[in-house]
Amino acid sequence: MSEISAFESKHFVIHTLAEGVFAAIATNGGHAICNAGLIDLGGLVVVFDTFISPQAAVDLRRFALEQFGQAPQIVINSHYHNDHIWGNQVFAAEAQIISSVQTRQLIATEGMEEYKWYSSNSAQKLETLRTQYQNTQDKLQREELLLWMGEYGGVVEALPNLQVCLPNITFDDRLELHGARQTAQLTSFEKGHTSSDTILYLPQAGVIFTSDLLFVACHPYLGDGDPFELMHTLRELIRLDATCYVPGHGPVGTSADVKLLIEYIEGCIETAQTLVEKGNANEERIKELQVNDRFRNWIVAQFYQTNIKFLCQRLSSVKAGTQSPG
Repeated sequence: MSEISAFESKHFVIHTLAEGVFAAIATNGGHAICNAGLIDLGGLVVVFDTFISPQAAVDLRRFALEQFGQAPQIVINSHYHNDHIWGNQVFAAEAQIISSVQTRQLIATEGMEEYKWYSSNSAQKLETLRTQYQNTQDKLQREELLLWMGEYGGVVEALPNLQVCLPNITFDDRLELHGARQTAQLTSFEKGHTSSDTILYLPQAGVIFTSDLLFVACHPYLGDGDPFELMHTLRELIRLDATCYVPGHGPVGTSADVKLLIEYIEGCIETAQTLVEKGNANEERIKELQVNDRFRNWIVAQFYQTNIKFLCQRLSSVKAGTQSPG
């Protein structure tokens, strides 16, 4: 069971999960966007993901100094998406940055294209979001707009000094970090959320930092991975001896949340399959779809139609024989 720390940041809330194990859960409207982890293995302090902005990462480093009396020596980048790595520069002078081989390659390629896009479009995107926020009174929509305003607002503020820092240590499938108190097991999974996603598992504490392989109370984004492979990976995570799952987005969860996400993906696949089989896999029909009541209060609802469209395209390719099934 997690306990909330008294540490103050406008970007995240610190949850104590076990001795020396902390989750930084992003605050809606702040400049963190994703969740992060901070772990003292015993003489070795590790950060798992670094947020979208240096501003939020600075607060995480400050917490480490207050809690452990030292800055982190290791940073783990779970995958290449900008909301998980653009805080790297805050730790780079004092820490080694570790990722899978594929993640480093993706940061240097797709990640740099992402940087160029945000550099050119973030200011305009932020103004559009602010206008939308002022013009709607829908509570759920305002919460979602506040999230996106936090993302683009943080990027606009950071861009003049933002540096994309590449990992300087890479691994293929598995890597273990040993401290005096406990061991962190890093495992890279392919084609789940992206081509490569790393989890951090603490067997002694029963805690898994899953990054975006798991979303809790939040619609996932399926379009950069393979939903069938993602479900396989999620089932692998359930088999681990853990009581606490820290998602990439949303509150700290349990194995029940992992099972619920599998159910969500299965439902999306079933819906897309029906549309394809009936010849209704068009944007107009997809926009009319309503999400299952079990997921109606999940945030980032716009991802639901995006996911269905992606799955329709994928399943149509399978039907036409141009792509293999999952």
